[in-house]
Amino acid sequence: MKAIAMDMWDPYIAATKARVPDAQEKIVFDRFHVIRQVTDAVDKVRRHEHKLLMAQGEEFLKGTKHLWLMNEEHIPEW
Repeated sequence: MKAIAMDMWDPYIAATKARVPDAQEKIVFDRFHVIRQVTDAVDKVRRHEHKLLMAQGEEFLKGTKHLWLMNEEHIPEW
């Protein structure tokens, strides 16, 4: 077995490590779950930065949530 594709659920990872030799080097996470983790992290940073800017009276991040979460090719020119 060269690779094991799975989501990032801890019980799947633990079961695989318990049963598959060298599982740590063979686990490959599926794209959906990796993108979800990255998207959540970007949104968390955006919310934090927006809160800090609003405290300073700056509102230029207001209404930009969906722009931050879009694929680059779907971002409008403006």
